[in-house]
Amino acid sequence: MASLSFCSEEVMDAPAPTAFECTSHVANPKGKRVVGLDILDLSQTGSFNDNIDLAKQMGIDFIALHINWTAIETSPNVFIDPDDALASLAKIAIDNNLKFSLTIRPIDLTGKTVPKDLENKRFNVPEMSNRFDKLMDFVFTKVDPSVLQNLQIGNEIDGYDTASEAPDFWQDYGIFLGAIAHHIHLKYPSLQIGFTGTIPGLLENPAVFNDLLQNVDILGATYYPLNSDFNVKHPTVVFEDLNALVAAFPSKPIYLQEVGYQSSPTNNSSESKQAEFYCNFFAAWDSQRDAIFSANLVRLHDYSITAAQEGARPYDISDIVFIEYLRTLGIRTYDGDGTEKEAFSIIQDNLIARGW
Repeated sequence: MASLSFCSEEVMDAPAPTAFECTSHVANPKGKRVVGLDILDLSQTGSFNDNIDLAKQMGIDFIALHINWTAIETSPNVFIDPDDALASLAKIAIDNNLKFSLTIRPIDLTGKTVPKDLENKRFNVPEMSNRFDKLMDFVFTKVDPSVLQNLQIGNEIDGYDTASEAPDFWQDYGIFLGAIAHHIHLKYPSLQIGFTGTIPGLLENPAVFNDLLQNVDILGATYYPLNSDFNVKHPTVVFEDLNALVAAFPSKPIYLQEVGYQSSPTNNSSESKQAEFYCNFFAAWDSQRDAIFSANLVRLHDYSITAAQEGARPYDISDIVFIEYLRTLGIRTYDGDGTEKEAFSIIQDNLIARGW
């Protein structure tokens, strides 16, 4: 096994700290694990081809796309490929020997995104799953299922406000998931299907989401170690958090659909803290490598301030702390062609050490 050193920060006499060094962690082999990178956002003057080249340089296995149900089914039984995103990303994946993780959102933290004529329908009625089945049949005309690493139906669903839904909403959603999984598996039995929640939300209601898991193949989780004020938690918290997730959900493989740690001082963070987090993340993942199959890192480049403000709008949050959280999740900066933050080389070194 390759050896990486323990996570530590050396402090110089000058006020600015030295670059972070990842030391003393033993690197376990990659095995069957895969790692992805969110590459859809560009630097100020960069191109998507530049992003692909950087991802391949790092040894990335897959790319990802999140899309609302209503972006594909724009009116009842009318389906489009918005901006050719599905077909284009599928082709990019194939051309670059990558896989493609796809999330389609009927619900997520920001609300319900089903076609208008279905807004007042319960998820347990056949009309809901039949329409989603038609949507997936359309998607498979744009994306060869063989290129899909996994399909997630709903993102951060633990944050969905069920106040206006039936009391047994999660049972309804389980019926919906099971019907869709059955339809897809009849044609594509190897495609892994799941839903995604946040790690805190999943751990708050493990019974509810373990019940939902009986209808799908995998559990998706997003992971941003945040306090309620959007400031970062200490970079070592990842060990405790991943251990708790695996202990609470032992029945199905876990796919970390989003893993991120912002670098803004506004969030009580820094580039060195971000680097330390990723150093610890790979060590923590090693200890749970049999349970956690996949991790998608968010993101290659920082947002511009305008993009961060736009990203905050669906959450109806204008607080600068939240905007800075969104803006600085990249492992490269935004301005110009972008420059590497400390985390970039930490991630690359950890991947190499494990055989990526």
